[in-house]
Amino acid sequence: MCKKQIFKVITFSVLLVALYVLLQDTNYLRYVNSYVEDNDQQNKKLNKIFEIEPFMLTKSSLNTTQNQNITSTKHTEESNENSTLPKPSSISTNDTQNSELSKTFFRRVAFVKVHKAGSSTAQNIFLRYGESRNLTFVISRVRDHQFDNVISLQSSLNNDNILPPPPNRTFDILCCHVLYDNEAFHKYMPIDTAYIGIVREPFDQFLSTLNYFRPSHILKDIIAENKVLKYLQYPTHYENGLPYRWSYTNNRMAVEFGFPSSLFHHYSEEDSMNYLSKLDKEFQFVIVMEYFTESVVMMRRILGWTIKDVLYLRKNTARKSYLFVDNTNRYLYERFAKLDYDLYNFFYRRLWSQIQKEGLDFHLELLYFDRLREGVEDYCILKAHHSKGYYVESSKWSTSFTVTQKDCEYLNMHEISFVKKIRYRQYDYLE
Repeated sequence: MCKKQIFKVITFSVLLVALYVLLQDTNYLRYVNSYVEDNDQQNKKLNKIFEIEPFMLTKSSLNTTQNQNITSTKHTEESNENSTLPKPSSISTNDTQNSELSKTFFRRVAFVKVHKAGSSTAQNIFLRYGESRNLTFVISRVRDHQFDNVISLQSSLNNDNILPPPPNRTFDILCCHVLYDNEAFHKYMPIDTAYIGIVREPFDQFLSTLNYFRPSHILKDIIAENKVLKYLQYPTHYENGLPYRWSYTNNRMAVEFGFPSSLFHHYSEEDSMNYLSKLDKEFQFVIVMEYFTESVVMMRRILGWTIKDVLYLRKNTARKSYLFVDNTNRYLYERFAKLDYDLYNFFYRRLWSQIQKEGLDFHLELLYFDRLREGVEDYCILKAHHSKGYYVESSKWSTSFTVTQKDCEYLNMHEISFVKKIRYRQYDYLE
């Protein structure tokens, strides 16, 4: 009797192990499709899992930073364990984007490349997409003391800072640094262009800016033991006399999204929300750096692109810790950078609203994509130079494809080198 019980226990354990192995197998994702409920059932299940309670998007609901500290928790260059992002259950589900994603395809893209917000990683997606299809890019004129990946840091598109498209061509892709202006962008980009942006938790973006640009009006001109704290106590004093479009520390994300100049001198919550409502209508999608992979999967669905199109390797992700950073610093910056926080909170909420509407299938694709992307990254970094390619079998979300050595070369290519390559292809010169 004892032997029979032991045998049953062993048999049951073996079955459990076999089931676990099956579930862990990446191929399992391809077979989930036949067992997934329809979209309504998916959404009901997802609402129950995340306890999402819809509420109207109002001015007061956007201003989450009055009651909690926000910081990046995923794909960030710096971290602060004392602060957290709003939970998905606290987000707005009001979304003005009601297009049928499965029926949408965008070939042309205008990307607002925001400084120190993970934009180099995102830019590589658009560079690869356009170059692999021989599309036409908006390229800057050659100027002294200016990088090829920069069109302008203080103005939007104009005839003086960009080259005209080659003969009998129209622009397809814009993804270099330039300030957003709806009228200027539409002057050069065709009407069927998708507008994409990127944002990052503002205080983390500010810290990354300090580390990268080393702004002299803070780190050189201020005489104090803690220069950053001194600046945060009196930011308007130290920004005084510095034109807001020339500053990288005065609501820089709002600058690059083209907020009205009056708001940088006299903040108005109503006017800020009115401009955000305008951006909401103009942008198909805005990436949130802290949820970069989720954003890329959602963007793929909106653009109608393939899984291979949106693969990426992380770029410019050096980590640095700041001993002076605490909740006091964060609070002081929130009090100053109101436009950046309005911008970030608005599109943070919209991202989760868009994801929530996609149902359970989105999260299954996310699992699939995240695992696939890690495999491609390992291949490109460690194996591409002595292998014929990385073959990816078909799945519910993608036909089969192969990641080649050339694909890895493009995935790894630095943005300035990539833009120079495109410049040479379009105009036959580098200088």
